[in-house]
Amino acid sequence: MSEAIITLPRLRSLIGLKVRHQGEVCVVIEVLESPPVLVLEAQTAPAMQADLHGRPWEYGREHRIVPVLSEDGTALHDALLDLDILD
Repeated sequence: MSEAIITLPRLRSLIGLKVRHQGEVCVVIEVLESPPVLVLEAQTAPAMQADLHGRPWEYGREHRIVPVLSEDGTALHDALLDLDILD
């Protein structure tokens, strides 16, 4: 796949897409530019998150980062290629 196909607008069009990442259903919620990564939100039950002092504060979902390009920037990252599109 050529680098010209991987553009930020094309990546941003993935926002809202349901995918399976490491066996769990996630939703693409953001695309970060440099380096290009997808931010996924796991669709499991929200877990209690602690504040800066370790006290339970609020419920939140797990977020995951999936790199778009390999470390040398010449190919798609294996983690991206392993995503199963559910939508």
